[in-house]
Amino acid sequence: MRSRAVVMAYVLVALVTAPAAVLMTRAALPTRASAAPPVTASESPPAPAPVTHLQAVAQPPPPGPVIGVPADPAAVQGPGYLTFFGWALLDRHTGQLTGSANRETVSNTTESMIKVWIAADYLRHQNGQPPASAVNELYQMIIHSDDIIAHKYYVINGGDASISELIGLCGLPGTHLPSLANSWSYTTMSPADAVRLGQCVATGKAAGPVWTGWLLNAMHNVQGGVADQQAHTGGGHWGIVDALPAAIAAHVSIKNGWTAQVYDHNWHINCLAVHPDWVLAIELRYPWTSPDGDWHRANNLQPGADACRLVTRQLLVTPDG
Repeated sequence: MRSRAVVMAYVLVALVTAPAAVLMTRAALPTRASAAPPVTASESPPAPAPVTHLQAVAQPPPPGPVIGVPADPAAVQGPGYLTFFGWALLDRHTGQLTGSANRETVSNTTESMIKVWIAADYLRHQNGQPPASAVNELYQMIIHSDDIIAHKYYVINGGDASISELIGLCGLPGTHLPSLANSWSYTTMSPADAVRLGQCVATGKAAGPVWTGWLLNAMHNVQGGVADQQAHTGGGHWGIVDALPAAIAAHVSIKNGWTAQVYDHNWHINCLAVHPDWVLAIELRYPWTSPDGDWHRANNLQPGADACRLVTRQLLVTPDG
């Protein structure tokens, strides 16, 4: 009986303590709801779903170069073969005029650059519609730089009195009448005054409101390169325009002047460009050459065109984006 009682006591103890042990074991284990699946070395987290709705947003291109005032105008230099050099730049929005230090104090013979004024002066003085033949001749004078037509209308305009009118109307303190009577190409003009002439044309003051657009368009359509030279006409589409990006050149009107002068054995060259934002003038000289010493056959105009182009390139700046 004692043995059975002892056995029964052990059984009772086991029955009482078993549930508690089970409860303690369950408390030590994580519940199924909070357990994360194990990641083995051979498994990777699932990749995110591919994004298929992204769209590329076009970015505007960076601004291109424009003609602007250089930080140091004195740093703008012409090629070393020049014997005379000056330039001027007018900001048409602010009225600021800058350029070489000599822009107001030196001058060059205008040569064919003055044809812009010859056309403007004639058109401004017409009451109503000028003859169609005159309009056509003036157009040929500008786009082909025709000397014969230029002389004809210079005389019609009053000869040298026309230059006096130019000086007063456009305010050109550095411009003087030709040294030879009725020789329009010998009018002398400073680089700063060449810019003022361009501005006088651009604002409508020179040709009048009716014909200004026509004149600027004729200047835009100048034709012919350096090699297209004839006895009394010649190509004048070179120089400043050659340095300009296409987007700027599309809005530029130009008129160059060039002659191989005998008295100083120099090319006298002027490059004038008018843009809605600015006016630029470059004047220069350098010795001419010819196969037989005759100025009529001077064969090195290209360095003059190159000089105007190289100076213009130094004035191209990239605006801040």
